Amino acid sequence: MSGWAAAPLLLSAVGYVLAQSLPSSATARLRALCRVAAGTPARGPGHPGRRDRPLDGQARPWTLAPVRIGRHLLHRLVGRDLIRRRRAVVELTRSFAAELRAGRAPAAALESAITDADPRVTAELAPVTAAARAGEDLAPALEATAALPGTAGLRYLAACWRVTAGTGAGLADVVDRLSESLMREEELRQELTAHLAGPRTTALLLSVLPVAGLAMASLLGGGALAFLFGTPLGLACLATGVALDVLGLYWTDRMVRRTSASFTSRAGR
Repeated sequence: MSGWAAAPLLLSAVGYVLAQSLPSSATARLRALCRVAAGTPARGPGHPGRRDRPLDGQARPWTLAPVRIGRHLLHRLVGRDLIRRRRAVVELTRSFAAELRAGRAPAAALESAITDADPRVTAELAPVTAAARAGEDLAPALEATAALPGTAGLRYLAACWRVTAGTGAGLADVVDRLSESLMREEELRQELTAHLAGPRTTALLLSVLPVAGLAMASLLGGGALAFLFGTPLGLACLATGVALDVLGLYWTDRMVRRTSASFTSRAGR
């Protein structure tokens, strides 16, 4: 078998290693983010359209690498939408507190704040608006909406609603403090993201450098590609280099994810 004929098998093997190394927990997380990006509500365990068997379990191992890489890239893109959603929740709590201080009833104040909120959040809070108009308890509807990505702050708003309804405490003051807390948390989150951007960029740069080196060697007539794809030793070097490159990217990304997860768990989000 020639070196060029063995290249597809080598790439398949590398894809299999990459698929096994990527964390499987990203699948469910990115699937929820995809639903948000498409405007589709999340489905619970009892939803008739839910598929309980994961997609990855139905695919062959060598087909998982491009799928998971695509999900990873989509996660980066949808991250901006999550930031906008979290900020929209903060603005919603601020507007809600302002309406309460203006003397409006809690249900009417929340309905008005939802109407003035970001359109994406407004659409997802339609059950809350319906419950407010029907005179029902708004806490369950708020908690249901808080299950969507980027709207976890609504869970705290639901807790504030329950506590003030049971004790008769001033809801405006409680919502004001909640808004300040959510804003501080978002600022810390953005600061953490800025600090972690350096390691991510460095890892990406280091992964591109070998490709740039091969391109320069080819331009200088070094015959690097012919060696890598035309000889058994070259194929072994190529497989080892790609595997180490993938391992380095995964290792760096895992450290970044652990740092982010540690902050998220402490924040209760």
